[in-house]
Amino acid sequence: FRQTTGQPWTCPSAEPLMAVWRLPGFLSWSLAWCANAEAPRRTLQDDPAFQRKNYQENIEKDAECNRSPLWGPFRVQLLQTEEDMRVELAYEKMMEWGLENVTKVDEESKVCLLGLVSMQYYFAHMLLFEIGSVEAAADAFRMVDEHSGALHPDLLDKAAGYGKIWPISADGLDSLRRALLRASSGGGRGGPERRRRFKNAFGLHDEDWSKVWGSWRPRGDPLEPLSRPWGAAQSGAPKPSFRVFVYDPDSIPALRALTRGGSFCKHNQWGMEVALHDWFLACPCRTDNPEEADFFFVPHYTSCLINHADTFEGCDTKQLCGPTTELFQQVLSSSQHYRRVDGGRDHIFVWGSGMAADGPFATWRDWVPNAIFMMTEPELWNPYKEVVLASYTPYKDILVPGRITVDDMIGLGKMAKPVEERSVLGHFIGWPRPPHPSVMPPEQCQNSSCPLNVRSVLLAKKGDEMLHVDVDVPYVESFMGLTSSLFCFVPRGKSAWSSRFFQTFFAGCIPVLLNDRYEPPFGEIVDLPKAVIKWPMTEVDALVDYLKQLVVENSDRMVELREAGRELRCWYAWPPSWVEWSWLEMNKSEFNKTCQDWHLKNAYVAVTRLLATKAGRGRGRFYWP
Repeated sequence: FRQTTGQPWTCPSAEPLMAVWRLPGFLSWSLAWCANAEAPRRTLQDDPAFQRKNYQENIEKDAECNRSPLWGPFRVQLLQTEEDMRVELAYEKMMEWGLENVTKVDEESKVCLLGLVSMQYYFAHMLLFEIGSVEAAADAFRMVDEHSGALHPDLLDKAAGYGKIWPISADGLDSLRRALLRASSGGGRGGPERRRRFKNAFGLHDEDWSKVWGSWRPRGDPLEPLSRPWGAAQSGAPKPSFRVFVYDPDSIPALRALTRGGSFCKHNQWGMEVALHDWFLACPCRTDNPEEADFFFVPHYTSCLINHADTFEGCDTKQLCGPTTELFQQVLSSSQHYRRVDGGRDHIFVWGSGMAADGPFATWRDWVPNAIFMMTEPELWNPYKEVVLASYTPYKDILVPGRITVDDMIGLGKMAKPVEERSVLGHFIGWPRPPHPSVMPPEQCQNSSCPLNVRSVLLAKKGDEMLHVDVDVPYVESFMGLTSSLFCFVPRGKSAWSSRFFQTFFAGCIPVLLNDRYEPPFGEIVDLPKAVIKWPMTEVDALVDYLKQLVVENSDRMVELREAGRELRCWYAWPPSWVEWSWLEMNKSEFNKTCQDWHLKNAYVAVTRLLATKAGRGRGRFYWP
């Protein structure tokens, strides 16, 4: 790809690209693009992420898999078999066709994705509920997660003929996923009880939890082992600082509609809505007794589902969503726990996008004004012109990072160049955005003449040979810019937060925040001024001069900023749970080099520590001697 000067960048070799993405199609596309300096300009839509996948055509044209001499007859036989006998047929064919081999599974997923998911689902279900082996069930479910995660839950149900073409459903897959996580809270020391892992779904054992809970105890109480089970925590485990009751979609139809497609929705930047649901299901702090609970977690994946505009009729990111608002109201109105304290003060919601709480739950101020929000967005969403008060309240809410995939974290680290090889001063790729209408009418701030339109001001510097700034380019160009630049500009977009801020740390680029109202997550835990430059957003011209001077006159300070970023970056990671296929990828990859203490130094642990400070000893409960 090209720099803003029109000169070609130094193209990477095939080996690093293959190591980063492991996708031959992406590799050949990238190298062909690099090799041809005269190729037409590529845009974001040319990126492999937006290209049509092979399985999509197969599902649309032959969901029944009748073109396959294996899968077509298998489907007919499966539907004709009694429900409780289907697993025997599935296992028989799995062994007969050699589908214990991962390479063979990948090949067959391109032929009959839904048949493969059906087979794996029945096998995982049997291992969990009949055999009682959580570990074996999780191992089988990872295949389900990998392949069903490629499909939006509505598309999966439609392709399966709502159970008449293939006997599976998105709700069934989600229910099994939750059951596995609930059974994966860990604890104990192993021994003869071989079927229960002593580590939980996120790799933590009792000694690890001692470090998590030991960071905060109510009133400074000493950390003591439990003499009996306490919620999901086993006898002998360290006593959790709080207990959380997780609302169950299986028993609440409205909530089931809000939590569809966990394997699908975890992939994107809003995936922490799924990740935190998984975390609390598998946490020893979970309790199934609401009378014991300090908090009540209300799961939902609305950032993902609303961003796919066809999920809820007449609902997308441009207006407040009526259908999801009604669903939230149904969940709370049917709850026995919601009214026990004022304004939902003990309830927890996660809001993963710039829409914050207003888009998915437009009436939240009437229903849960005092609830704890874990959210990415502290400010306002440009399309919501009528919303002028932010959902975020500093004294009660917790800011969280967006989710970056394991592949991206590892890949950015592998591509990251040493400081001495970074030839670009500053990097920014993005669309121009005016401020929120409550700050200034958009029509008065459309271009670089308006200092508050920071992105336009940056893009106006496209001709500067020391900067890499552009708009509408493939992700690969953006990633190469991140890993080849000394500083990465992070201006306000449609809202305050941006996933690019968290990517910069893994790319070895020093983030420069250009948003006066944004405070990054976890400032209570990490020393952000040591790793981040926050500059007045209306003084971009002075910023560029300052950065040039910093590089020349104070390069040691620049190196210190970069190293501090390496030190704190893993607090912004959401590692996958062991029911996800990427769990295997993470454990067999070089992720330990990226985040050596990833199981104790991550976004989940940060959130848990911050939540512990909000737990009161007598919160919402009656008590007497």
